[in-house]
Amino acid sequence: MTSLPPAPNPALRVLVADDEESMRHFLQRGLRRLGYTVEVAEDGNDAVARWLASPFDLAVLDLKMPHCDGLTALGRIRSHSPDAVVLLMTAHGTIAVAVEAMHTGAMDFVTKPFSIDELQMRLERALSLRAAVRENRTLRSLLDQPDGGAGIVGQSQAMRELLRQLDLLRESAATVLLSGESGTGKGLVAKALHLASPRCKEPFIALNCAAMPDTLVESELFGHEPGAFTGARTQKAGLLLRANRGTVFLDEIADMSLSAQAKIERFLQDREFLPLGGQKTVHVDVRIIAATNRDLPALAKVGLFRPELLWRLDVVSLRVPPLRERREDVPLLATQILRKLGPGGKASHSLTPEAIGALTAYDWPGNVRELENVVERMMVMAGPRTTLGVGDLPAEVRGPDHASANSADDRYEAARERFDRIYFTNLLMRCGGSITEAAQQAGISRGHLHRRLRELGCDASAARHASRQTPDPAGG
Repeated sequence: MTSLPPAPNPALRVLVADDEESMRHFLQRGLRRLGYTVEVAEDGNDAVARWLASPFDLAVLDLKMPHCDGLTALGRIRSHSPDAVVLLMTAHGTIAVAVEAMHTGAMDFVTKPFSIDELQMRLERALSLRAAVRENRTLRSLLDQPDGGAGIVGQSQAMRELLRQLDLLRESAATVLLSGESGTGKGLVAKALHLASPRCKEPFIALNCAAMPDTLVESELFGHEPGAFTGARTQKAGLLLRANRGTVFLDEIADMSLSAQAKIERFLQDREFLPLGGQKTVHVDVRIIAATNRDLPALAKVGLFRPELLWRLDVVSLRVPPLRERREDVPLLATQILRKLGPGGKASHSLTPEAIGALTAYDWPGNVRELENVVERMMVMAGPRTTLGVGDLPAEVRGPDHASANSADDRYEAARERFDRIYFTNLLMRCGGSITEAAQQAGISRGHLHRRLRELGCDASAARHASRQTPDPAGG
């Protein structure tokens, strides 16, 4: 017999049910040799009872058994565990039986006699299929969104781990804190959590705390009564009330005022709040997901973030990896972006292998947001051409191997331009597109900043527009 590799996880538990003792012994001995933990049952009723007592990772059930056959046992197991991986085996394999088994929820169907080699192959295939189904369930609703799910698509180990964590949270209502650099797609992860949860048919409302003046944050969240403050002429329902039974996403929560932080902390404790100017508390059922690109524990130590709120938010922490930690996802992301920007959701342009290589090698300090901007710029600058090559990339993305000149001065200038573009773009975003405020923070004159922005091709109005998005286009 051909030697097989050990099972993917030696801790995997397999339930075997067959009314023939010799078959039970054959399967138990063979699967244990492969590294599985095996329990055996004599009929379908025994198999169901064992599964209900402690669900297994896999079940291998004989189709013909007394008292309770394999199809009946399969149905009862699947009603308790919808994602159960079950294989049926029979000595009387027909297409009709196979179809009925699959409709009942079997992952596969094997006809006796079979070897342990064949069974092992089918078990591994079934486990892989279950993993793919779980990941795709989380992503399916996102892929139907206008953004094409570009911020969360990926096959790298880092993204597979994130998707695994999202899958574990599917049925949970726990508060989640998302951390990660700007532009990594935290907003899309928040939306994925909402769409994969039982709250998916209820509102998902996002608030960009950095884009909202402190004086308005509390009014937006909690609502207000007439006369609560100057200009409050009518009653307004806040986001928490409008999102009842749904989800509220608080993006850039580190920029929320300490006063608003205190009220959010009390809400997370009691699930009720008092509208501004109101006399009666309001109770709502809302899940809170927060996101930040800053170090909240460090901010809490210096008094810039309330430790009590950090404790309330940090029930479950998820880190969204930067693009440089999942470079193998760049080609897939770039293809998704081309489709998103193309007419009718179909890509009108393609990338050469050299261009894909340069995109993959680049560090992407702006993450997915920067990748989206670069791909769109390539399409615009290519004119009528539909094939995008290295020459269509910005100098900083092309890298030294594809630079137009080879002198040290040219390489220095390219690096300086790359830094300036990133620095001033982020600065403008933080300042809401205000040239005056950005110049003051940078310590240069307004005229100097204007000239440098023109040289870099940076658009203050675009930064102003982007800073007001809730959530931002790349999802945080």
